[in-house]
Amino acid sequence: MRKSYYATSNTIITSTITGNANGEITLSMTAANTANLTPGRQVFDLLITSPTGVKTRVVEGVIVISPGVTR
Repeated sequence: MRKSYYATSNTIITSTITGNANGEITLSMTAANTANLTPGRQVFDLLITSPTGVKTRVVEGVIVISPGVTR
């Protein structure tokens, strides 16, 4: 995940295949990574690499980070 398409820094989103038969993938982040997020718009994409090394983008999008209210 990056602040813009051209940003050099990124935040790691972990992907896990959770339903191989139906193509289900779970995306997650650690508590430490989410604690360091700043409010605003972020972009992401998900690439899958085949056994032969071919990379395919399967999903992409925008994530909106909202500041917390509860203290």
